[in-house]
Amino acid sequence: MKISILLLTVLQFVAHCFSQNTNLDYKKAIKIYNLTSYEKYSKSENIDDSSSAYKLSTVSDLQILHPTFAFQWKTKKNNFQEIEISYLMLGKKSTITELKEDPIYGQQVLSGSNLISTHISAQYEFILNFNKLKDTKFIPAIGFAVNPYYKQNNDTPKIATSFPESEITVGTKVFITPRLNYQINSKFYLDVNIPFCIFDTYFLSKKTGNPFIPISERNVKSFNFQQFPLFISGRIGVGYKF
Repeated sequence: MKISILLLTVLQFVAHCFSQNTNLDYKKAIKIYNLTSYEKYSKSENIDDSSSAYKLSTVSDLQILHPTFAFQWKTKKNNFQEIEISYLMLGKKSTITELKEDPIYGQQVLSGSNLISTHISAQYEFILNFNKLKDTKFIPAIGFAVNPYYKQNNDTPKIATSFPESEITVGTKVFITPRLNYQINSKFYLDVNIPFCIFDTYFLSKKTGNPFIPISERNVKSFNFQQFPLFISGRIGVGYKF
């Protein structure tokens, strides 16, 4: 009798060890996030090839409301892979300042430009889940992400005294992201995570059509690398499982 009870206990323990969290019993999911972030970064530009001097520009960028979309699928070991569309923007901004009804100069354009902006950014992330064998609605995880991005601004002035300019940035960020998922029900779950940027590397190219600048200085290129840049962010999302 004692042997039977002991055997039953061992079998129950083994079954529990090899059982899986039923909240992970789905293959795919789609998610919508809100990404809140603060970023401060610098861009360096060489003055010319013969000088060691360079220009340093610092940019601060705060985003409070920024929706992103992601698609997630499960691996054979109950982890996840995810692709996220972080930015997808193509826009044109036109400005003009005119002098109206002037008795001497009449009507004339004082300033203005057409600015065409493009920003494309996608992210691949491998998510390592914990609590795979424990039937709980709280599932901690850690993600490892690669985020390539592309930015371009083309500024075309509307007056002859100004000159066209363009700037292209192509780069990649790498993140480690602690995560906590809460399984609301069989179809929906909540995903809260805090990405930490490990490094940001990018290539910058700036061109100007100013004929008064030497030809060698009209196209300035630089390679930038920042380890642990000042990039603070947090995401909260809702996923739909299927």
